[in-house]
Amino acid sequence: MQKTAAKFIWHYAKIFRFALLSMLFLLIIGQICRQFVPFYLAKIYETVSSVSIDSIVWNTLINYILLTFMLQLLGTAIPNSGFIITAKITPKIRTIVIRDVFDYVNKHSIAYFSEEMAGNISNKVQQLQSGVTELFHHSLDSVWSICYAFIGVVVLSSVSLWLTPVFVLWVVMMISLGFFLGKKLHKLSKDSSNKQSLANGMIIDSIANYSEIKSFSNFKFERLNLLKALRMLRRSETKEESGRAIIIFIQHTAIVISFLLFMIYSAWLLKNEILNPTDFIFVNGLFTTMSGVVFGITYSYNQLSRIVGKINSALETLAIDPEIVDSPNAKKLKTKKADICFDNVSFAYKDNRKIFNNLNVKIKTGEKVGLVGASGAGKSTFIKLLARYFDVKNGCIKINGLDIRKVTQDSLHKHIATIPQDVCLFNRSLEDNIRYGKTNASKKEIIAASKKASAHEFICKLVDGYGTKVGDRGVILSGGERQRIAIARAILKNAPILIFDEATSALDTENEKYIQKSLAQLMKGKTVIAVAHRLSTLLEMDRILVFDKGKIIEEGTHEELLQKAGKYAKLFKMQAGSFMKSD
Repeated sequence: MQKTAAKFIWHYAKIFRFALLSMLFLLIIGQICRQFVPFYLAKIYETVSSVSIDSIVWNTLINYILLTFMLQLLGTAIPNSGFIITAKITPKIRTIVIRDVFDYVNKHSIAYFSEEMAGNISNKVQQLQSGVTELFHHSLDSVWSICYAFIGVVVLSSVSLWLTPVFVLWVVMMISLGFFLGKKLHKLSKDSSNKQSLANGMIIDSIANYSEIKSFSNFKFERLNLLKALRMLRRSETKEESGRAIIIFIQHTAIVISFLLFMIYSAWLLKNEILNPTDFIFVNGLFTTMSGVVFGITYSYNQLSRIVGKINSALETLAIDPEIVDSPNAKKLKTKKADICFDNVSFAYKDNRKIFNNLNVKIKTGEKVGLVGASGAGKSTFIKLLARYFDVKNGCIKINGLDIRKVTQDSLHKHIATIPQDVCLFNRSLEDNIRYGKTNASKKEIIAASKKASAHEFICKLVDGYGTKVGDRGVILSGGERQRIAIARAILKNAPILIFDEATSALDTENEKYIQKSLAQLMKGKTVIAVAHRLSTLLEMDRILVFDKGKIIEEGTHEELLQKAGKYAKLFKMQAGSFMKSD
């Protein structure tokens, strides 16, 4: 994605260049017609003011009236036909911009979405698409006005060489004044755009986490935070609107004063017989029209400055380089079985919090490996690195001997099915959410996967069954029900690598045991990595890795680790003791 407003806009201007050039041509032709209207109006006034209106004068007057009408009609109809083209291409521009921005934003790493508010990102996308479409409209207005001014100068030069340089100097001065004042608005517009994104982001964030606000009874707290953001937005917008009002006042005053001086000068030319009455009427009529045109040029420039500021603000958030990118010669990962190797892997987060230093782990095809350790020991980082949500600093991670940095991210992710602790569902039907694991799955396949995940029974009890919409993030379902939907989704995906991140943590003991049987079927022939705090879920693992401060301090089966009487044995006894007490 282009990183500056000029390059970003030019990219889409090239795509629609033929439509834009057609509109430009129509605008120029229309302006040529309109420029001669004041001249023939002056001829009409001159004819009407003649001593007597005989048949010859009358015919001349009618001809002038008809010619003026035709010029005015063509000058209006031809440019307006160009706006029909605008009406057709504007929705296309909007669609293409949103599509391109959506594609680019989804290239960003998980870290990017962790650091940016979802509401802010959404608002910036809207700013870009609305900014581009607005800019094309105002650009056409600017071109329309510039063409009018240029043709006006050409026509005026044919009438009076005395007035032409004065007129040109006035046009240049007025446009320069507008451009100078417009630069002042650019910073104000950019600032108000940022404040608006912040306020909108807070609103969306609050709506997305409404259940938390309710449960903590923090509506007043959220309202106070929003009001603070809205006050900042109000101050910023007030500065911008005040600045715009002052600029418009200065421009209008300058135009009125210059019109008075121009009329005095043209009257002097009339007195000295340098201008005839017809030309006097024409040039002053032209100046009156041009005053509005020149103001339109500067107004459009100010609007363009505002829009460019908005686009630049959005690009600063969205058009940053993705941290994780596919290598130029990246291949598609294609395999039904997978072994995993962490080869001297070192990794630290942006805050220099070091997690791994020369970590070496090998997981064989079809092996089931459990990860155990305290929070922050490196378990979650281990599976994030495997999915290439972050890139390792040193060493490499291999699947079937192939460095994952040499395969496309999309193909890598297709080979990994993850059942997370905090399941996120789309605000769509249950059927759509399950089908997300395999977008072309049939209803029969969805039901079969749901049965294996012990989800079919509770789904059938819902009023709309598989057509039930789950609400934002699956709010209508319990934690256990959401995880069963995630398991069904993973079953449909049928990836060679399975990752369970506390997959049964939200289930009660009875449901957990029942689902474990389904998971046992699911795990056959697949490489499994299971992160768990509830050690009872790891009893069937082939091997358990005990993490502590980014290092593997123990390794073995459940029984082997208990015999070692080390860290794992202590954790297991603590959990067993807690379970007995609670029982």
